[in-house]
Amino acid sequence: MHSEIPSSTWSQRRTTSRMQRLSRKHPFLCVGLPFLVAVIGGSAVLTLSQQTKYEVQDKRYKMSSLDSVKIKKRKFDVQEEYFRMKTQGTWGEWEPKRVPRAPEDEPVFDRQDGS
Repeated sequence: MHSEIPSSTWSQRRTTSRMQRLSRKHPFLCVGLPFLVAVIGGSAVLTLSQQTKYEVQDKRYKMSSLDSVKIKKRKFDVQEEYFRMKTQGTWGEWEPKRVPRAPEDEPVFDRQDGS
């Protein structure tokens, strides 16, 4: 009784043994190199996609902004604002006033109706 091994099984065993030998001799080539390629390649792809995203957003913003109409803004300076208000004559003529509230806005604990 002579049993033969099918050829497909033999080639699978042969390929598996080659890969095992290769991974034992050069573990970096089988594990480390693919990992580094995936990390560095992924980083490069993500960087390019983010750069493209921000360039498109910037282009849309520039197109929609009102570049032709410029609003004149004056620079804010605390001392200058103080002197400007002082010369208007209303500097010392103010007093704090409470804004009247609607009845439903009053706190619950101030009500005297017993509810």
